[in-house]
Amino acid sequence: MSQQKPLVVVFGASGETGRSIVGGLLRSGEFRVAAVTRNPSNPALVKFAECGVTVHQADILAVTQERLREILTGADCAIATLPPTCKEAQKDIVEAAKAVGVRRFVPDDFGTEAPTGIMYLHDRKIAIREYIQKSGLGYTFIEVGFWMQLVLPWPAQLTGFVADMTHEVIGTGDVPLALTDLSHIGDYVARIIKDDRTLNKTVLIWEDEKTQNQGWAHAERKLGSDFVQQKKKVIPESEFMKQLEAARAVPPESIMRMGAEYKYSLYIRGDNTVAKARAAGVLDFKELYPDVKAPTFEEFMDTFYESPYVPHTDGLAM
Repeated sequence: MSQQKPLVVVFGASGETGRSIVGGLLRSGEFRVAAVTRNPSNPALVKFAECGVTVHQADILAVTQERLREILTGADCAIATLPPTCKEAQKDIVEAAKAVGVRRFVPDDFGTEAPTGIMYLHDRKIAIREYIQKSGLGYTFIEVGFWMQLVLPWPAQLTGFVADMTHEVIGTGDVPLALTDLSHIGDYVARIIKDDRTLNKTVLIWEDEKTQNQGWAHAERKLGSDFVQQKKKVIPESEFMKQLEAARAVPPESIMRMGAEYKYSLYIRGDNTVAKARAAGVLDFKELYPDVKAPTFEEFMDTFYESPYVPHTDGLAM
């Protein structure tokens, strides 16, 4: 890779979101890429190294400021795609990035549009945003709506917790959701981080906006009415609110609580819409880049049903 290209350092490159971003940066051909990981022998990291990515071994929960500064020296942009247990460690990245002159930091958001006070995990993300803003470090906050992979009803051959979740319809099923194909996030991030218009702004990446019921209607066309009758589970709002109350009685870091709060925000409150993001001052990816030809949710579903796969959920895309 040319030494004249800007360097982007990705923390947490082995997860689904991290792999999508590294892949998108490489496909753009416009960046040098470095990845920070605890386990450089991870097959994804080995493959990235073969493609020219510089791999740094470091445990973000134990790494020193000296090591972080060494990793970030010469970087134009740093991006974090970290699990919930590592959210606070981003403060150390901020301090190191500021010390060595990194121009832009993209923290670990890559989730849905929502206000504060609804989801514990989202509130932690907002707290990190505020820390970055107070630091004076340049930033871009990137929201991606909800993964299409977690909204379409999974076919019967895919089983387990996530499959069961995709078979639920919460509330009326008519609440719109801003949706993005996980595999495309990296390509879009590559455009955003080279754009001066997005510096010190929040951007919503989205490809389509659909309801659960619209997804089920297309699933019925593709998989048949028997599949819908066997798998679709409607949870009325009154029943779901009891589930939410029970979930909020457990520690806030638990998967049970995080999942319930996201369902509440997505399917009951309807927070994750393009209109609400725009009203909050978030930049619309489609307005920034009108040349991007994003697939519809139905087109994504057709492709998924032709070759179903189970994504690692990275905290359920939160």
